Amino acid sequence: MRSQWRDGDRIRQVEVTPLGSGRFRVVVDGSELELDAAPLGGGRWRLAQDGVPTLAEIGAADDRRFVRLGTLDFVLTRERSAGARKPEGGAGGGLEAPMPGVITRVMVAAGDTVTKGQPLVALEAMKMEHLIRAPRDGRVTTLPVKAGEMVQSGVALVEIGD
Repeated sequence: MRSQWRDGDRIRQVEVTPLGSGRFRVVVDGSELELDAAPLGGGRWRLAQDGVPTLAEIGAADDRRFVRLGTLDFVLTRERSAGARKPEGGAGGGLEAPMPGVITRVMVAAGDTVTKGQPLVALEAMKMEHLIRAPRDGRVTTLPVKAGEMVQSGVALVEIGD
């Protein structure tokens, strides 16, 4: 997954590639490293590079991420290319978890017709409940999650078709 993040006055190019078994290749502005990542819950992660652990805490609000790596704090804002608009559930109509958390409520079922803004799924993360809402009118085509399930950031929660 490639993305761009504003870090103060700088735009950072980030690419994260899952390698399996909780291992990731991370490239930031051309600098590459491999990390082991284990979720600890509540937006906390144990990251390890070459066996050396670091605690990471990640919170989110819209396109911003609040990141603490050990004793370093960052506020990152997702950058979008000029003319790009915020995606409405991705190209295929999917809605993803904005951060790691636990599904607390599922308010729709596959086949349900939904309207723009309708709550679909509730995700508890960072001791807060985040409602995932329909970005447009449509029909729920896929609903791969259930209440009580823990999900990672970027995991598909709901797919909406026409």
